[in-house]
Amino acid sequence: MFYRVRRRFDYWRYNRAVAAIEETPPLAIVDSPLRIVSQVAVPRDVRMYLVAAKTFYRRVGHGRFVVIPDRALPRETADLLRRHLDGAVEFLPLADISVGRCQRGGTWERLLACLDLAQRHYVVQLDCDTLAMGDLGEVREAIANNRSFALAEGAPLRSFAETGRLARRRQGAARHIVDLAEAALADHPEAERWRYVRASSGFAGFALGSIGRHEIESFHDIMGSLVGRDRWRQWGSEQVASNVAVANGPDPVLLPFPDYANITPSIELARVRFGHFLGTYRFENQRLARASLPLIEGMRRGDALPGAA
Repeated sequence: MFYRVRRRFDYWRYNRAVAAIEETPPLAIVDSPLRIVSQVAVPRDVRMYLVAAKTFYRRVGHGRFVVIPDRALPRETADLLRRHLDGAVEFLPLADISVGRCQRGGTWERLLACLDLAQRHYVVQLDCDTLAMGDLGEVREAIANNRSFALAEGAPLRSFAETGRLARRRQGAARHIVDLAEAALADHPEAERWRYVRASSGFAGFALGSIGRHEIESFHDIMGSLVGRDRWRQWGSEQVASNVAVANGPDPVLLPFPDYANITPSIELARVRFGHFLGTYRFENQRLARASLPLIEGMRRGDALPGAA
């Protein structure tokens, strides 16, 4: 109970701190095949999403948005998002996304929506708790050259077989589903052909023509048999599947670290150009809000961004 009360207070304090995002001018949309996809918890994450979407778009400079609301979207919220995103937004309700043979929940719907869209568009999956704080040249180049990208923090691209062997060596008492799944990759029927990178699904690029839902449904079935259906359905399995989708895209880009980082207490924000503020640390010392405020103020002033497309 204390955790829930503290969590509500943290969000209240964050949303109060970044309220000025609603006073910033709408984005200037440049239409393109790029689609920027985000799952948004309504109403909790609406302001956080606006900060993430607007700071990212100002650095990338083109494309349209797809918002996946987790529940019925109030008309005033939809109008707010349309106004700030200059009408360049499609709403795709979570419950309307078909999951086929995959599970519901754990952001699997979001991944499948990204893969469906990637058959016609370049797709960026952008979590609400992300922040573009500097130039994103590597991301712009990946999009322009139709290369998938991953926030991998120095992790290399490996075959399933090598990933599984290494995971088994380091596997100790920890039994998180990601660790279990990575260890099981060595037993996958395509272990020598398929590739994997340990990365964050909170920020990922899916190139046009990426592997589709059929391949991920098959991967879902196989992993359920390898680690156990109930274990595979735990929170975190979608991250493994997202990593597989990105790693097996065309010539994937592994974004440099710490320029692109998951934000933990040990990360110096001054060195980060793009941050994913993990839930465990998101509100610690109000780091996300404090990092957002100068960016919001720059939007209010209409500051230009050097290097943006």
